[in-house]
Amino acid sequence: MQEKHRQVYDKEYLPYITKWGKITCWLSIPLIFIPAVALVVFYGARPSWAGVMTGFISLFSAMLAWYVVDPITLFPILHIPGMYLTYIAGNSKEIRAPAATAALSAADAKAGTEEGTVISCLAITTSIFISLAVMTLVAVAGNLILSILPQAVLSALNYLLPALFGAMCMQRIMMDYRSAAIVVPCACVLRLLSTKGVFNSLPLGGGYAQILLCVFIGVFTAKMLHGKKLKEVQGK
Repeated sequence: MQEKHRQVYDKEYLPYITKWGKITCWLSIPLIFIPAVALVVFYGARPSWAGVMTGFISLFSAMLAWYVVDPITLFPILHIPGMYLTYIAGNSKEIRAPAATAALSAADAKAGTEEGTVISCLAITTSIFISLAVMTLVAVAGNLILSILPQAVLSALNYLLPALFGAMCMQRIMMDYRSAAIVVPCACVLRLLSTKGVFNSLPLGGGYAQILLCVFIGVFTAKMLHGKKLKEVQGK
């Protein structure tokens, strides 16, 4: 039965996901420009080329690192179906990855396995439907809801994103204390250096340096601590 499921997974499920994932991703590209086109057509908003270049350079320097880092860090958790869903729906690190991680933990499944891939896909899909429902509700009645909420709740909303990152970070730390004991202090030092402007002399402002260095340090640390054990397991 397991062999049959594996064949269905490899020959039917993944090819189907890959086919429609590519189609929907390519279709989403022109749709991204609809808000900008609407601003130009209906409101006559035409920014200068200087403004366009300034915005482009700022976004490019900020997002270039994530273009490299996201596939490396998120793929083991999201895998192929989750990556397609995430890059269409967005909020990869804020919502999709925590949803997949929580589902894998609840189901006691390993990321990257056939079971883990399906579970993470279901978790991400559920989070997308919930996000759409919540966003629709907020868009329709957002101002009314915010006016009703007490100030204490409004102030607490500012801590929502740090809480998500903190929960996700602690879950990863608990999975590998040895690597975290090296990587987390290095990340704090790199963050401090970034706030001191150490990386500002690099091309495009250097905002990406601390992220890339954290990734490389993490990969090197995991290789040094677990590489030998992994080879022994693979040898068996």
